[in-house]
Amino acid sequence: FGSASDDQPVTVTSPFQAADCASLGFKPKLSLQLLGGTKRGDNPRLKVTVKPRPGDANIEGAQITLPHSEFIENAHFKTICTRVQFNSGAGNGAACPANSIYGRARATIPLLDEPLEGPVFLRSSSHALPDVVVALHSAKVDFNLVTRVDSVKGGRLRATVESAPDAPVTKFVVNMQGGKKGLFVNSTDLCKRKHRANVYLSGQNGRFTESNLELKPQCGGKSQKKRGARAR
Repeated sequence: FGSASDDQPVTVTSPFQAADCASLGFKPKLSLQLLGGTKRGDNPRLKVTVKPRPGDANIEGAQITLPHSEFIENAHFKTICTRVQFNSGAGNGAACPANSIYGRARATIPLLDEPLEGPVFLRSSSHALPDVVVALHSAKVDFNLVTRVDSVKGGRLRATVESAPDAPVTKFVVNMQGGKKGLFVNSTDLCKRKHRANVYLSGQNGRFTESNLELKPQCGGKSQKKRGARAR
């Protein structure tokens, strides 16, 4: 009670419920954008945006299976941070090589007085493909969001987050690089037909959502807004 650091005001627009969580709804909105080249062999940028609904249960995990139009660009895995490097020094990836950064991320959490931000690393793992680790930090908080990457039957690329912190988030954005550091390559012309990703999100209260998200790339030289995915 004697510490001023405990005095974190929270407005009524950022509710927090500590009991009866099973009664909370769970309908977060997620969108995926492929920005840049649309032709076969191009390496577009990937933008992932998550906007939970106010008052809902917090997100616990996520799994996104990309369509056949997107493959891993193995030739661009040039620098990967080892787990030893990642944990060295100040931790949170501070000792990783600069070239092991392949994107940036930002999370807005109403219980904190500033957003969490940080780089997205490729980090060595015990699986066939490297992990994608979002190293979020602020002046007071550090957190690593680990995404396991693999492929499913038929060769589709899958990204899985198995454990997210039980914290209210109003917006979470990940921007992955494209071009020479792009981790994805188009297997076809994205503008010739529709492509869908399978999205599965689980809540901290045991509820979940599933959807097929249609991807609409930048065709015709004009930016087209991607359609968000809501559970039905």
